[in-house]
Amino acid sequence: MDDSTRFTSIRQTVLDGVSELGIPDPAISRMVVLTRNGYWIGYRFSFDGIQAVWLTAESVVRFFGEDEVLLRTVDVRQRASRQKAA
Repeated sequence: MDDSTRFTSIRQTVLDGVSELGIPDPAISRMVVLTRNGYWIGYRFSFDGIQAVWLTAESVVRFFGEDEVLLRTVDVRQRASRQKAA
């Protein structure tokens, strides 16, 4: 999977997850590239009251609510496998 396809898959996972958490027609209000020691490590997507974080070293997207409370975790690999099977 190339980087563009990977990002599109992650972005769709985030949008689906936010929608499932009760925000209809979610729109990303802010997207931040996360870095550590000058290296790209992932993205943080912000919505109204919800943030989603994906780190390149992990295959999960974590969704956080107000006060950074973890709402849910979605395994990106399992989701991709289900989409291929459908």
